[in-house]
Amino acid sequence: MEHELDSLGEEPLEPLSTRRLRLRRPLETDASRIAELAGDRSVAEMLAHVPHPYRMADAEDFLEVAARSVVFAVTLAENDRFIGICGLRPTERAGAGDLGYWLGRPYWGQGYATEAAQAVVDLAFETAGLTCVLAGCRAINGRSRRVLEKCGFQYRGTSTFVSRAAGRVSSEQFGLERRTWEALRSWGRLDAAAC
Repeated sequence: MEHELDSLGEEPLEPLSTRRLRLRRPLETDASRIAELAGDRSVAEMLAHVPHPYRMADAEDFLEVAARSVVFAVTLAENDRFIGICGLRPTERAGAGDLGYWLGRPYWGQGYATEAAQAVVDLAFETAGLTCVLAGCRAINGRSRRVLEKCGFQYRGTSTFVSRAAGRVSSEQFGLERRTWEALRSWGRLDAAAC
């Protein structure tokens, strides 16, 4: 059975706009900026699939995969400056997708990750028709945990994963069910301006 996200990834992704961001397909011209920002050890160690050091060839490989996936380059709306990545990937659970995101260190602590994550979660429920969005973060990554909490995700437990840059690490798992997302939207708690 084809997953909802598989067909969405085959379509040209329409850019998503938020108050301060534009999320668009990653471009070949983003490769050097991806390598620069993902090459920061403090970024790589928070992620599963990003090696350290991160080279231009890694960015080019990523762009090949991103072209067939639901992956957005997170850019500043005012100048299209690349600042990170946000996307969804299929899971084994029917009707669910896994949210992933990262931003370059100069863009941490400014609400950009929450803004981007909320836009992609909205896409997951509104366009892809998912019933649940899952996400995880390293247990030591309080900033990422806060992004998920502000987007309405609920804590589900702990586990571990293997980070290519940091080895086996503890992680926290979160989930957001469609009915919770709908309730939060109806109460105005997930307004893009509030993110």
